[in-house]
Amino acid sequence: MSGEDVNPFADPNDVNPFAAPTVVSSNNQSAHLDEYNPFEQQPATTTAQTPVFVPQQTYAAATPATIEPTKAEPPPSYSSGYRLQDDTMRMRQEELERKAAELEKKEQELKKIQGQVKVVNNFPPLPKFCCVQPCFYHDINTEIPIESQRTCRLFYYVWQLYVFSLCFNFICGFSAVIAGVNNGATLLGVSILYLVLFLPCSFVLWYRPIYKALKSDSSFNYMLFFFVFFFQILFTFLYSFGITQFGTAGWINSASALEKSKAVGAMFLICGALFLLLGICKVLLLRKVHAAYRRSGASLEKAQSEFATSVASNKAVQNAAKDAVVSGVTSGTRYS
Repeated sequence: MSGEDVNPFADPNDVNPFAAPTVVSSNNQSAHLDEYNPFEQQPATTTAQTPVFVPQQTYAAATPATIEPTKAEPPPSYSSGYRLQDDTMRMRQEELERKAAELEKKEQELKKIQGQVKVVNNFPPLPKFCCVQPCFYHDINTEIPIESQRTCRLFYYVWQLYVFSLCFNFICGFSAVIAGVNNGATLLGVSILYLVLFLPCSFVLWYRPIYKALKSDSSFNYMLFFFVFFFQILFTFLYSFGITQFGTAGWINSASALEKSKAVGAMFLICGALFLLLGICKVLLLRKVHAAYRRSGASLEKAQSEFATSVASNKAVQNAAKDAVVSGVTSGTRYS
C-alpha cells in the first residue's frame, strides 16, 4: 500500500475542513514571485475567469418628442368686474365734469351780479342826515377769507380799544383841567389833537392796510402795515408812561394828579394801564400777522411791482402824465 492511508469507507464528496488550500496557493505564489524577472519576457498566461452574468435591462428607444408650434392666443378680454369698474369710473368722471361746469357757470353769474350791484360804503357808520357820508366799505364776513377772518376781527377789536384809549385820554385831560392839575391845559390840548388826528390816521395807515393784505395777500399792504404798526407799538408803550408834554395821562403824571384829586389820579393810572394793555395786544397781533405774511409768500419784490402797477393804473397819475407830455410837446413846437 502507498504511504497515504485511504479510507475506503470515506465519502468521496467529503471535504476536509482543516485543509488550507489558500495557504498553499499563497506559498506557491510567493515562491513564484521570487523567481519572477520583470525584464524577461514571460509567456502569456491565461487565468480562468468565472463568467459573471449581468441581468440585461431593456431600455426604451428614446424617440425625439414632437413639439407642436404655439399658436398666437387672442388678447384676454376684460371680465365683468373690470368692465363694471370702468363704467363706474367713467360715470364719476362725467359727474365731476358736470359739477365743475355748474360751478364755473355759478361763478360767472356771481361775477356778473357783483358787477351789476354797486358796493355802497358803510364805514364809518354815520347817520344819513350827516353832511359827511361813509368813505369805506367794511365787511369782514364777505371780503375776508374764512381762515383770516379771526385775525381781522382781532385787529378790529384792537383798533376799537385804541379809539377808546384816546377818548379816555381826552377825558383824563379834561378832568385834569377841572381839578387844576399842573399842565392840565397842555394835556387837554394835545389829547384833542390826538383824538382828531390819530383816529382817521390809525384806520387808514395800519388797520386798512392789514384789512387789504388779509383780503388779497397784497405784499405792498403788508409792507405798509409793518412799517406803520411798528412805530405805533413804540408810541403806545411811550403813552403809558404818562408824559404831559406828549399829551397822555399815565403813571408819571398820575402823582401830581393824586395830589389834587384822587379820582383824577386813579383815572390817570387806568389810562396808563390801557395803553400798556394795548401795546401788549399789538405785539401779539404783530407776531400773528408776521406768520400769516410768511405763509402767503409775499416779498419786497412783489410789493414793489404792486406799487408800480397801482401807480401806473391810477387815473390821476395818468392824467398828470398826459398833461405833462402835452405841455412838453406844446412848448417844444412853440420854440421850434
